[in-house]
Amino acid sequence: MFNKLVMIDVFKNLLSKAKKSYDEFNTADGKIGDGDLGITILNGLEEINNNIDKFKDDLSINFMLCSQAFVKKSGSSFGTLVAFAFMNISKDLKGKNTCDHEDIINIINIAMETIQERGKTKLGDKTILDSLSFILNNLKANKNNVNYSELFKSSTKEALDAFKGKKILIGRARMFEEKTKELDDPGMLALSKLSEVFK
Repeated sequence: MFNKLVMIDVFKNLLSKAKKSYDEFNTADGKIGDGDLGITILNGLEEINNNIDKFKDDLSINFMLCSQAFVKKSGSSFGTLVAFAFMNISKDLKGKNTCDHEDIINIINIAMETIQERGKTKLGDKTILDSLSFILNNLKANKNNVNYSELFKSSTKEALDAFKGKKILIGRARMFEEKTKELDDPGMLALSKLSEVFK
């Protein structure tokens, strides 16, 4: 189950994937935004990995370190959302050394609530919130012998496919109107690509 050692492994793999996907994330974001999503993700993950030796058995400490890393290295709106999500997850996991299935469901719930509150977005806007919703629904539907790696990968791809042909309804992307029907939301794309590292 999810613990300190798994968390360290995950963030090392996320950094490796972020380096490989750096240009792809920036390019996708550049079509409808500032083109800095790859920079935001890479900088945040590099800072987390720079502090990974400070990780403790208490997972709340580790998620707070992750939050602080994104605060320090990212001034973007996406980075701020990630930082607040990590912070709120940290508060919820206080004193916990492991996460079971219900904890993981709760983590996704907290991330979604944070994005809705801080990002002023809602389900159906074609954002990372929708990808998390697909993950959450599949987690709730599968509670026995769950292959989390496959569930995260399939859920995020399912979300991308479900929103093909739909407009992005929030943020700067709204300026591009019909064009966004043919584009993946950069955050949804990034989450899908990053999900490939889970084992």
